[in-house]
Amino acid sequence: MQRFPAIKSFVTSEDGGMTAGGLIFTMISLAVGGIAVDVSNAITQRTHLQLTADAAAHEALYVRNYTLTATPEEAKASALALGQTNMPSSVFGPVLTTQDIEFGIWDRDTRTFTPDETSRSAVRVWTHRDEAGDNEVTTYLLKFAGFDAFSVRTASIFETYVPDCLREGFVAEEMVDIQSNNSYFDGFCIHSNDVVSINSNNYFEEGTVVSMPDATRLDMPASGATSNEGLTEALRYGAMQIRLINALRQVPATPYATGTAAMWNYIQLATRDGQLDYLTAAPRNITIINGRPAPSSASADTVQAGRNLLDRNDALALRPNAVNYVFCSSSSTQLQVDQVLTNMVMITNCQISFGSGGALENGLIATLHTGASSIGGASDTRIGVVDDCAAGGGAQLISLGGMRFASGVAIHGGQLIALGEILFAANGEGLRGTSIISGDTVSGTSNMEMGLCGSGMDGNLSLDYFRMVQ
Repeated sequence: MQRFPAIKSFVTSEDGGMTAGGLIFTMISLAVGGIAVDVSNAITQRTHLQLTADAAAHEALYVRNYTLTATPEEAKASALALGQTNMPSSVFGPVLTTQDIEFGIWDRDTRTFTPDETSRSAVRVWTHRDEAGDNEVTTYLLKFAGFDAFSVRTASIFETYVPDCLREGFVAEEMVDIQSNNSYFDGFCIHSNDVVSINSNNYFEEGTVVSMPDATRLDMPASGATSNEGLTEALRYGAMQIRLINALRQVPATPYATGTAAMWNYIQLATRDGQLDYLTAAPRNITIINGRPAPSSASADTVQAGRNLLDRNDALALRPNAVNYVFCSSSSTQLQVDQVLTNMVMITNCQISFGSGGALENGLIATLHTGASSIGGASDTRIGVVDDCAAGGGAQLISLGGMRFASGVAIHGGQLIALGEILFAANGEGLRGTSIISGDTVSGTSNMEMGLCGSGMDGNLSLDYFRMVQ
């Protein structure tokens, strides 16, 4: 018994051949199947291309920024190698070429990318499977409907950025410990990857950020939420990689030659183009013999400990506009800074002690000393120029140990980076444009006002972070 005569007559003729209606039905079936199979495959291939573009863009920007001598061509080559690993040309054809990688500038406001091969701040990468590369995404069923292949093209843009907390604020791997009666103003950031400890009667203006991994890592008195105005609104939760600290941990304290070379490399990696343009003179090497005269066989750059290197006018003085390498034969030797140092870099293994009148302006001091007080200062120590956040004039201190400053330290456009604890006590308005970053603890005292410069911090060391913007 013939159950479906209508369908049979629609699909085939009486002699078993395909009717016009059957052909149409078959074509529709192939088209629907093609949409299900071939379009799904095209979407899968597009996802694969997008992931390859994302990975290659990140690689190109990373290599461009973290290898000092890397040229744009070398960064592109590294990105191409990663692209080849993700989508081998033997399987997918040429999905990524050198011409598909462009360094440039990303405008966040207009969301536009402008190519500039000299830029290190952004990169755009295209990936493609298309007719030009003879590697289109071929179809399986749609080809019976006359559609042979899809051309698929994707792009990825990455840019560099520095988290706001690392521009100005207090950042610690372990604890940020602040006392009472302090005022923090819009934009200032306090962050710990472990614990933030806060006493009472602090003021947090709207726009201030206080962050830690989760709410359990906030240490404060029982009345802390009410006795610290604005704290509740300022709270944020999360951790961050402190790249400046992670990289500093790779600098060895000994031997001296290896450590100073690694420290100079760290400084170069973390400075921007033109930031150290005041270094126009040749480097100087100075050796300090602790507690005894220099031997007659010593080099011309050898001096006795305790003699003032900073007031001298002879060949043994610290050289302005230069990198000064100062070796102390004993870990107990202190270099006393009793006046203003400017336009110079000093890399040393000595302890640094800022005495009365000691200041650093438009300069940088880094020490391999690992003691808790590797850098310290008297009551009127000043880091940076008092210039109301004007451009330039800032200063940086770096230590493989800790820092301790007495009451009255003034920081203006200054940055302190240490693997150990940074302990300070500022005067009432002694912090204006401040970045304090510790691999251990940042410990401040009471009665301080801390506001955001927003400008004048252009001399800060920074290691860029990367994010995809499109």
